[in-house]
This record gives sequence, C-alpha cells and structure tokens, in this order.
Amino acid sequence: MASRMYNGRALGSQSRKRWRRKSPPTFTVAQLDGIALPKPKARRVVGWAVVVGLVAALGAGIPDAYSGLQGSDLFTVRQISVVGHQLLTEEDVVARAGLSVGSNLFHADLAAATDSLKSHPMVRKVLLLRQPPAGLVISVEERSPISLVASMDGLIGLDRDARCFPLPTVPFDLPIVTSFASVTTDSVEAEGSEAAQRLVGFLLTIQERYPDVWATLSEVSVLSPTDARVHLTDGTPELLVRYDRAGAQIENLKAFVARGPRLAELAYIDLRYENQVVAGRTATDAPTALVPSHPVF
Repeated sequence: MASRMYNGRALGSQSRKRWRRKSPPTFTVAQLDGIALPKPKARRVVGWAVVVGLVAALGAGIPDAYSGLQGSDLFTVRQISVVGHQLLTEEDVVARAGLSVGSNLFHADLAAATDSLKSHPMVRKVLLLRQPPAGLVISVEERSPISLVASMDGLIGLDRDARCFPLPTVPFDLPIVTSFASVTTDSVEAEGSEAAQRLVGFLLTIQERYPDVWATLSEVSVLSPTDARVHLTDGTPELLVRYDRAGAQIENLKAFVARGPRLAELAYIDLRYENQVVAGRTATDAPTALVPSHPVF
C-alpha cells in the first residue's frame, strides 16, 4: 500500500525532532555588572566566619587559638542549665558552682565548680559540660534517703551509700533509725562506717525484696553495730533482728505468723537465731523457742 504523499514526501516517514537541553546562558563580566546576586544566609556567614577564625588561630598556634576563644564575644555565656535536681533549687546549684551568665565560656573553671558541688552534702554525683557557643550544663544526681536518722541535729537522711545528709524538707513516709548516736550531720567519720553499711544493707533488703514489710516499717532502733530492734505498724510485736541474713529472718517471721500465734499476747519476736524463732509474752519472760517449718536461707 502506497504511503500518502505531501509535497513529495511520505507523511509516515517524517523524522521526529529530538529535544536537546539548552546550555545555560553565559555572561561577560561587563554584562554581570549591576545584576543583584542572591546573598548567602546569615547563619552560613557566621558559621564560616567562626571556622575561618578558628583555622587562622590554630595556624598561629594552640595557645593563641585558646586565647582567641576566650576573647571572643561569640562565646559569652548566655544560659546555664541545671538538670537532675529535685530537692535543690537551680539557683542554689548555680551559686554553689560559682558560675555566672555574662562570663566567657572558656573562662569557666569547670574543675573548681565540680569540686564545689561535690562537697555539698546532698550531691552524690555531678557533671559539668560546655555547650558552645554560649551555654553551660550542670547535671546533678542528688542523694536520695532510704531512711531518716534521729540525730542530735534532728532528722537527717541516710542514703544507700551509708552517707548522712541534711534534708531541706523531711519526708515522713520513711522509717526512722534511732539510737544511732554516732551519726550526725557533721560526723564525717560515721558516714560509710561499717555499722552504717550493715544497717543500710538490712534496710535495702527489706525495701527491695519485701515491699509489704517495708510499707509497715516504722522504726529501727540500733542496739549494737550488728543488732537492732524493729517496730512495724501492722500489729506485729517488737522484732529483734541482725543486720545480716535479713532475708532469712523475714522468711522465718512469715512462717511463724502463718502458724497463727496470738500476736497481741507477745511482747517481742527474736529473729536473730538460725533455724528458730524466739518469742516472749513480756519483756522479762523467758523466751520460748519455736522451730520454723521451712529451711533458713
């Protein structure tokens, strides 16, 4: 079949034109004169200025570079952030650190600030960081009391490190340790002592493994560096305990109570002996030994 012809050419055989990407226009220097070119963003200008300045300073030597940072207005401290604090106020932490807004970021003596904060009796750990170009961050871990201690200075806190410290406000939902005369807010010798560590170990065992007993624990009266008298609020008679083997003693107590004795008729329950519970009807009674029905741990 013959193709249709137009002006002597077959219509179906007309070649298609190919699209070609046009080259960008070129201008001479004279042609560019007077054209408003886009300006770089201010942030990029400042950023590159800082980089160029640091590179130039480093080229002159590290001491000169550090001196340049200390003299730059760009590194003036405008914000001091405090994180992790609960009992201490942000103002107290910043004042104790000796830091202030308006000083140079690299003038701040973080080592001295750290030492000052660590000496605060309520501070357990502290970390200070520079946050260029104009910020400082103080991260504080406060001491958290696991019990209160009745000392000559009133009620103070005792934490899991066996350290004593004053409290701005006293939480009354914690057990109170009494008759521990060696522990005061100013007695550094008692902090971390062997007796305090034994006591803390006893308290932590009850708190972590026996929350039902912990909820009723009211007072721990120290009898010696190893023994104490414990008072609960659930009607259980006075308990005599040792700081070690706390778990075994609580298990023995539970087994004893499960037997159904008349607790109201008992003056005390002595848990300090292995493989037995000793109970007395009055404080002067000869104790009666009761063997628990389960093994002692």
